[in-house]
Amino acid sequence: MVSQSSLSIQIKQLEQDLGGPLFDRRKGGVDLTESGSLAYQVAERVFQELDRLQSALMETERRIKGTVTVGTVNSIGIYILPPILTAFKSAFPDVAMKIDFKDAERVLALLYAGKVDFAIIPWNRRYSELTGVRITQNKMFLVGPPDHALSGQETVSPRDLEAFPFVGYEEGMKTRSMIDALFKRMSVSVEYSIESDNSATIKHMVMAGMGLAFLPDVAVSPEIRAGQLVRIDVPPLVMSRDVVVYHKTNRTLSATRQEFLSFLREYFAPRRHRGAAAQR
Repeated sequence: MVSQSSLSIQIKQLEQDLGGPLFDRRKGGVDLTESGSLAYQVAERVFQELDRLQSALMETERRIKGTVTVGTVNSIGIYILPPILTAFKSAFPDVAMKIDFKDAERVLALLYAGKVDFAIIPWNRRYSELTGVRITQNKMFLVGPPDHALSGQETVSPRDLEAFPFVGYEEGMKTRSMIDALFKRMSVSVEYSIESDNSATIKHMVMAGMGLAFLPDVAVSPEIRAGQLVRIDVPPLVMSRDVVVYHKTNRTLSATRQEFLSFLREYFAPRRHRGAAAQR
């Protein structure tokens, strides 16, 4: 609400700025001068342009476009993300996707540095300044070639594994630490004949008969179905990993990035619901 006196002051100031009177003042009211009429027409066009600008900006905010950058590890990037990215690109063709493959620690470093929008890694922990959303769970199996001595045995004890070489993730990697901790709890000592930071490399070394390995379900399911690998069940050795997408807590997500995060959650939602229903 503007008072009459304030309005009069503002009009006088505007007339001084424009260099002439805008109104013919008469008893009982005012009329626009020629200059005032011109100023009104210009102002009306300005407000119309402002309205169009505001509408355009709102529409830009609503449009799903731009670039989403993701940092992830090989096992997720090779075996989990491709169908998701294909589906997302099909739904939102104006969005460019950039994927950076690193080990998990370096992926988190990229996220902290603002060089990626999301980090998708195979464990669930709390980090300062990061928000994590669990999207799925990936079991890990002990696998070997179909002609392995342990293949087909009904009962395999943890101690039986000590007689055979292993192909494993490089020492210092989180997944390697998790596997070694599992062996330690079982009082089992194994030797690694080959080490790699790449799940696909480890898988092919196992297929070539170089040793046994713990590998993610998504990485070995096709080869198990094809008979190129066999799953070796050792009841006490059970391992699974949460797959979590992290983003910076204090960074406002654009509409496009929010859509990508929602897409990830919804992509796996039916599977989560089916799993919950099966447990009831």
